Amino acid sequence: MRNRFSKHEKGQSLVELSLSLILLLIILSGIVDLGRAIFTKFAMKDAAEEGVIFGTSFPTDCDQINQRVEFNLSNRALNGGMTIITTIEGNDGSYIDCSLIPFNQVYAGKKLRITVTKSFTVTMPFLGAFIGQTIPLSVTANGIVLRPQPPND
Repeated sequence: MRNRFSKHEKGQSLVELSLSLILLLIILSGIVDLGRAIFTKFAMKDAAEEGVIFGTSFPTDCDQINQRVEFNLSNRALNGGMTIITTIEGNDGSYIDCSLIPFNQVYAGKKLRITVTKSFTVTMPFLGAFIGQTIPLSVTANGIVLRPQPPND
């Protein structure tokens, strides 16, 4: 009786191992991609904060602010495809694009906001089938302009 059961159960262990191994590999690939996404988001936040640090002293130098953010991201070995939006609080309280805000509205106490967005590509094929091939990432860094108010003429 004992030999009869063991003959039928020999393949069962192999099937269980193959099914559980596939599931474990899918979970592992998800952990790897999740770790990459978290690293990317932290790098984006660090780059945005670097732009804010520069922008608080030189708020009207929009190109240089964006270059600081891009340079910080390139040092982290991240691919391009990021959108950088730099805005400054106007006199009416709304946020205006850095390149469009009037020079006389940019002075100490005004808020500076840098938003970096990226579409993160999932590399593991099994995970991409479940959650989609891209994950939208977005970070925002805020600061206060330190430049004194220009004299009224």
